[in-house]
Amino acid sequence: MHQVEFDVRRTADGHLVVIHDATVDRTSNGRGKVSRRALVQLRELDFGSWKSARFADERIPTLAEVLDELPDDVWINLQIKKGEDVGSEVATLVAERGRLDQVFVACGNAAARQARAREPRIRICNLVRQESRADYVEHAIATRSDFVQFHHLRGAPEPELVERAKRCGLRVNYFCDPAGCALAPLFEAGIDFALVDDVDAALDEVRPLGIVPVARPRVGGRLAGTRAFE
Repeated sequence: MHQVEFDVRRTADGHLVVIHDATVDRTSNGRGKVSRRALVQLRELDFGSWKSARFADERIPTLAEVLDELPDDVWINLQIKKGEDVGSEVATLVAERGRLDQVFVACGNAAARQARAREPRIRICNLVRQESRADYVEHAIATRSDFVQFHHLRGAPEPELVERAKRCGLRVNYFCDPAGCALAPLFEAGIDFALVDDVDAALDEVRPLGIVPVARPRVGGRLAGTRAFE
């Protein structure tokens, strides 16, 4: 399976929307915090032209819309940013949309507790960084997490830690350097998913490993781009 990763935030009027930044400044023609704008106000902004003219007039999606669009055969890595008090709502929506088998929530301990209190079946990717990567793996095991997410800033994945994580039932993501990194050694080290920015370049590199694009959107939906690979 492939994996797609994105972040969720709450609007001023309580809607969950998919956006990385806390403000709309970088990725739209507007300014201000997402949390201080109603959904209808956010919908007035152009979130595509900054990237390319072919994305002009792209509107911010709600989490419900994104869940309804993504294919049925990808993992959905849904990150709750620090300070976003949305664990309960995210878990509820994931269950209502029938995506519990695909979604895992990447978050801190407080958000994980909220999500599990609302929906015990929700999967968790622990993002609580520790003094060392070894401590991080042990913390994820202790908190009954389902995924860990290694980061390129702490170096290449240590095969022994990957093995430890997987032996205890954890799947392993690796967040790659946006400038790029060699993918074959990551999979040789045992990781499950490599999160990348340049999907096209990554696919070219991993095709010899037998990794090919997802080509089946949900019925009525558009083909979703993937950001990570297994």
